[in-house]
Amino acid sequence: MMKAILFSLVVLTPSIASADFVPTLNNTPRICPDRPAKPDWMTNFNVKDAHKVNLVEEMYRAQSLRAVVESGDCTCATRFPSWAAASDYYFANYAGLSRHEILDRTSDYRRTANVHRRAAQPICEAQGNW
Repeated sequence: MMKAILFSLVVLTPSIASADFVPTLNNTPRICPDRPAKPDWMTNFNVKDAHKVNLVEEMYRAQSLRAVVESGDCTCATRFPSWAAASDYYFANYAGLSRHEILDRTSDYRRTANVHRRAAQPICEAQGNW
């Protein structure tokens, strides 16, 4: 009997405790929950085109963080603007590039966004939007 109790404590307890750490499927962002949705083409894409979506996401991120730094404002409208500017710029300037060229541009935008992030984060934290 003692072995059965000990077995249940050792084997069953971790599974009960781990149930507390199951991630939820709530996709509502904590900050600015009413942010604009991505364009349909970015949510319903062929997996072979993921690099294109990544480029537009990094363009958007760089654009919004730069706007926060330049304005000193981190309202939801500034931090999460419409996707139209980034999407339109992609189609006007990058849609015809090769995969390798798109990956290079993505890296450039990621670096730019990370530079702006360092300056934008304190502004956004002060306004409760980080």
